[in-house]
Amino acid sequence: MPDQHSSTEVGTATIVYETPEDGRESVTVDNDRIAYFQDHWLFAYGTDEDGNDVVRRVPDNQVYYVERSVEEIEETFESTLEKAKDKIEDVRS
Repeated sequence: MPDQHSSTEVGTATIVYETPEDGRESVTVDNDRIAYFQDHWLFAYGTDEDGNDVVRRVPDNQVYYVERSVEEIEETFESTLEKAKDKIEDVRS
């Protein structure tokens, strides 16, 4: 179920994964609060007593699936293509 406080511009991502304590867990976060890095999914899982983000790092082999909004994925692809074009132009210069 999407977080009702999420930005509609950014979209949301839902990650379903295995936990040692509870079995299967599902978390929905803003798309800009989840990333895949070094065979792990990382996402903001809450905040500590000082207001800092707490990041949960889940190994890829414990993730059942990740769903993201289509609009955000399209924007990400477009942004990545633009960045690649800029880098190619810089190298050619």
